[in-house]
This record gives sequence, structure tokens and C-alpha cells, in this order.
Amino acid sequence: MFRVALLVMSVVGQGSGDAELSYEAAFQKADRENKPLLIMVGAPWCASCQIMKRETLETMHRDGELKDVVFTFVNRDERPELAEKLLRGQTLPQIIVYKKSSGAWKRFSVVGMQSVGRMRELLARVRGTAGTTQLLR
Repeated sequence: MFRVALLVMSVVGQGSGDAELSYEAAFQKADRENKPLLIMVGAPWCASCQIMKRETLETMHRDGELKDVVFTFVNRDERPELAEKLLRGQTLPQIIVYKKSSGAWKRFSVVGMQSVGRMRELLARVRGTAGTTQLLR
């Protein structure tokens, strides 16, 4: 459990010394720095969520692949109203990425545990597209 907590703190901090960012703080930082906002919605009891944090996000963070995004974790049990607005269905984990383009936000998402390769594909798609959608503030 300590390793998972340490991972979340390291991924969220992005090496900048930030403490774990709330959804609201992450949104503000992404908006201010014009970076995509990467959100993982999960729960402590979700084995796939814990594996994904450890094996996918930790690897990507170590390799510097998350330096151009702002990351936050939304615990579905602690923030059920926010999670309900973010989730598409009930499957956990869910990864949502918002990218700002022309002053509006575009949503990208994947459901279920994702490999490093699938996350790379998602982030490549985010970097290569434009469009708009409503971001939850």
C-alpha cells in the first residue's frame, strides 16, 4: 500500500515538488500551463486500478512520458458525485484526458486497465487532435 501511495504522489507531483493535486487544482494547473489533464478514476479496492498505477503509470512516469500532462486521481468512493460526472459506465479504472484547443476542451477516454502501449496510443491521439467538449469544473 505504501508503494501505491508513493507512486500516486510521484506521478501527481511530476517531479515538481507539488503535493498530490485535487481534481480542481489539477484542472487549474492544466489550464494555466496549457497542458492536457489526465484523470484516473478508480478506487482503493479495485485491483486493476492498483496494478495500472503500479505497472503502467509508474513506468510512464519513470520514462518521462507524463511530463507534458497534469495528472490527478479521483477516488470514486471519496468523490462519488465528481466520479459520476466523469465516468462513462461503472467499470474501473477509467482514464480521461482533456486537452485544451482553441479555448475549449476535448475529451478522450479509455475504460479498464491499460498497458503502457495503450496509454502511449491515447496520449498520441490527444496530442494529434483538435476539437471541443465540456470540461467539468
